[in-house]
Amino acid sequence: MRGYRMQKYDLIGDFSEGLAPVILNGKCGYIDKTGNIVIPFKYQWTRSFSEGLGAVKLDNQWGFIDKTGKEVIMCEYNWADDFSDGMARVKISHRRMVIDKTGKPLN
Repeated sequence: MRGYRMQKYDLIGDFSEGLAPVILNGKCGYIDKTGNIVIPFKYQWTRSFSEGLGAVKLDNQWGFIDKTGKEVIMCEYNWADDFSDGMARVKISHRRMVIDKTGKPLN
């Protein structure tokens, strides 16, 4: 997560789709452009939103949430990339695959 420092937060990432990933006291969440916390600081890591979904790391597993913070693809992956053209690359165990926005494998 690239970003810059602000007085209130440890690190703020780039805004994407109206939200920015933020780190505060070692936990990650999201804020809107006015600085309001939109998604609580409970994640180990977060990525910027892409195609309406944000990749998040919780309990050492990656998954995807929507802009309300609802987990739409379970945190079960060892690694996850951003969505592009309706698909995201993920890794589970030693297997790399591509999933759609419902979490269904495409390969």
